[in-house]
Amino acid sequence: MRVLWALFLGFLLAAPAWAQADSDRPRRGFWWEATRGEHRIVLMGTLHVGRSDFNPPARPYLQRLQEAAVIAVEADVFNAQKVGTVVQRLGFYADGEPALDQRLSPELRKRVETVARQRGVDAAQLWRMKPWMLANTLVLLDAMRAGLSPAFASEAYLFQFSQQTGKPLEEIESIELQLRLFDSAPADLQRLYLEQVIKSIESGESDREVALLVQAWSRSDAAAMEALIAKLAAATTPADRFVREKIIDGRHPAMVEKIEKMATSGRSHVVAVGALHFFGPNGLLELLRKRGFTVHPL
Repeated sequence: MRVLWALFLGFLLAAPAWAQADSDRPRRGFWWEATRGEHRIVLMGTLHVGRSDFNPPARPYLQRLQEAAVIAVEADVFNAQKVGTVVQRLGFYADGEPALDQRLSPELRKRVETVARQRGVDAAQLWRMKPWMLANTLVLLDAMRAGLSPAFASEAYLFQFSQQTGKPLEEIESIELQLRLFDSAPADLQRLYLEQVIKSIESGESDREVALLVQAWSRSDAAAMEALIAKLAAATTPADRFVREKIIDGRHPAMVEKIEKMATSGRSHVVAVGALHFFGPNGLLELLRKRGFTVHPL
């Protein structure tokens, strides 16, 4: 599995040939400006995987990046050594501990093996992973099979833009914080999460959800994003509640605190966060409004 993660990190650190920015490029994604009195901040709703034509952003958005003093992302995932160390420590069982294939029922183990084989992966490479890590890896493999890549994620472009322009890249959270949220789930809940991911892949639901997310982002379709959040909010399985309460909504209070500090820092920021985090009654846009910000789309 270390080989697979080296591959993913290689994608992120690659230097893809982006299309040239021009006035005819479509306005994809979500951009807002939040203002309160003399304070203002630009918000960017990102997509964590993408295609080569998704970047650079349209010229008006690119201009916002050029005008910013600082670019902020959820986590700096571009330090391969640091990320690899955290992933290994939190996402894998330590040497000497029972492997995951010894912790799953025979039926679920067989289903994992089948899904992995269909994606060209030998399941033997996966069994040192914890259930949440395996589930997230299979989701990423599925997205890549659909022609999407982390090399063309919004964050990958922002990292390269930061490197090319010398603008500092700040973290809102950290990769360790994000992975600890998954790792904090009890073992039984992690297995349920893995089982639900396997079921969604088997049924094709995973492909459909990724396609809907990518389509909504590429069309800047706020109503479709609200529908995706509403669907997640209506789900009642323990795994769904964990994702909604811990992985999405649970992170927002700390995020909005950080965004407010950046807005009032005296330095112009573009803050880039996964697009889904902005929508819904507990999303970042609504939390900013509750703090007195006026938010309007760009």
